[in-house]
Amino acid sequence: MNALREALIDLGAIRHNVLELSARVSPAALMVVIKADAYGHGAPVIAQTAVDAGTRFLGTLDIATAIGLRAAGIGREVDILTWQYGPFEDFRAAIDAGITLGISRQSELDRVESAASGEVASLHLKIDTGLNRNGATAADWPALVTRALALQAAGIARVAGVFTHIAEASDAEDDLAVERFRAAIAEAEGLGASFAVRHLAASSAGFRRDDVRFDMVRMGGHVWGIPSFDGITPAEMNLRPALTLSAAITAVEPLGEGAGYLVEVPLGFADGIPRNVRSLVEVAVGGIRYPLVDEIGHSSFTLRVDAPVAVGDRAVLFGPGDSGEQTVREWGDLSGTLGDEIVARLGERIERRYLPA
Repeated sequence: MNALREALIDLGAIRHNVLELSARVSPAALMVVIKADAYGHGAPVIAQTAVDAGTRFLGTLDIATAIGLRAAGIGREVDILTWQYGPFEDFRAAIDAGITLGISRQSELDRVESAASGEVASLHLKIDTGLNRNGATAADWPALVTRALALQAAGIARVAGVFTHIAEASDAEDDLAVERFRAAIAEAEGLGASFAVRHLAASSAGFRRDDVRFDMVRMGGHVWGIPSFDGITPAEMNLRPALTLSAAITAVEPLGEGAGYLVEVPLGFADGIPRNVRSLVEVAVGGIRYPLVDEIGHSSFTLRVDAPVAVGDRAVLFGPGDSGEQTVREWGDLSGTLGDEIVARLGERIERRYLPA
């Protein structure tokens, strides 16, 4: 462990979490959603680990990430779904790479048709059920389905799936989303559609409620071992946090007899560490947690450490919690944000190192 700043990612934990979550949602399939470079864990490595653990569905927000996963070796036996695009983005490369396109509007079907090149485009049609995060409105839904079926009849596309996003803000809101989703599916089937895959739930609802799983559940944060809802630890979910963030101490200043030491840790807000966490979180050195002296600086922060410490010793910000450190979920809770956000912000100066699965 010689890196000045290091994110150590345990692929064994990723594999464990994929297997645990797959069993949890079964008989529905698990889609592992790879956003924001797998929330700082490294998209190609995490995707391959998930596939090696049995996942046959991956989700990406954008086409570039999806094509990147194909280029990294994720074969066509794995279905990769993407659903957020620029207004003029060309679909040809995605279709040629066998990427499944999430379709929310007629203009996207226009681009599917204009990109036709002999490869049949796989489509999942998206209905908005109240979250207002793209998806066709109820008024636009029949026309979208009809147009997609026309492209299917012409041999340009295959309507393979239907999906939506739910807010996961309350059971009552989710119940309404499920009702709207079922109604949209029934309406589409009345128009002649037949869906092999129906998916609505993400990490929180998919973990808690078997009635929202349909054929597939999309999960991201739980795969990295970060719970998506309050009041529960990863261990209580039988999940393992995969990422440990640490840095080598670069300076030690004795404070006098029995007063401890001031130490400098070379991680700052330039590396994605939340700036205003003084008095909220603690950092572990030698398995003992210590408070921050000041707010996080641009490239470093300071701790006051009681036990003897030397330059080169490791300061651990968060990890699985096995050696006294806090978890990233604790950091998120204590600093008023999400653990997902913290790991997604980790910068390029932090070296990624992987423990094998």
